[in-house]
Amino acid sequence: MQTEITNEIGLIPLQADTSLLKDPKKFSNGDLKTLKDIAQFNPRFFVRRRIFLTDSMHFNIYCIEPGQSNPLHKHSGSDEICYFVEGTGDVIVGNEIAAVEPGDCVHIPKDVGHEIINTGTERMIVVLAQSPLPCAHEKVPNPPTEFHRVNLSR
Repeated sequence: MQTEITNEIGLIPLQADTSLLKDPKKFSNGDLKTLKDIAQFNPRFFVRRRIFLTDSMHFNIYCIEPGQSNPLHKHSGSDEICYFVEGTGDVIVGNEIAAVEPGDCVHIPKDVGHEIINTGTERMIVVLAQSPLPCAHEKVPNPPTEFHRVNLSR
C-alpha cells in the first residue's frame, strides 16, 4: 500500500511511507524485516520508506532509480547516518560531494545540507538512521553554488 504524500511540482516525497510499521514480523523484543519486503521503487521520484520507528529514532530506506535524487535538505535537530547497500552515486554533505558505492557509510551532522544522487545505471538502496526525533526535513536557505569533490577513504 502506497502512503506517500508528494509535492507534485518537485516530485519529492514529503512524508515517509509508513506501511511497513503495520503488522511486523515480531521477535519477543523486536521486529524483523527483509530487504525484499522493504525495497520499493517509483519511476517518477525516489521512495522513502520507514522501516522502524522508536521514540528516539527513524530507521528508513531510500530507493532511488538512476537519475533520481533525494533533493538537498537539512535536519536542524537530527543527525543522519546513511549506509549504501546497492547502486552508485554521489552524496553531498555541506559544500562537499563524494562518490559512494555499496558498503560506504556516511555521517551527516545536524543542520548540514545534504543530498543523495543516483548517478549510476543500477537502482540505489540506502539504509539510514535519523536521531533524535523529531526529524524535520527543512529547505537549505542558502545552498552552495559550487561543491568541492572529495574522495572517501575506502
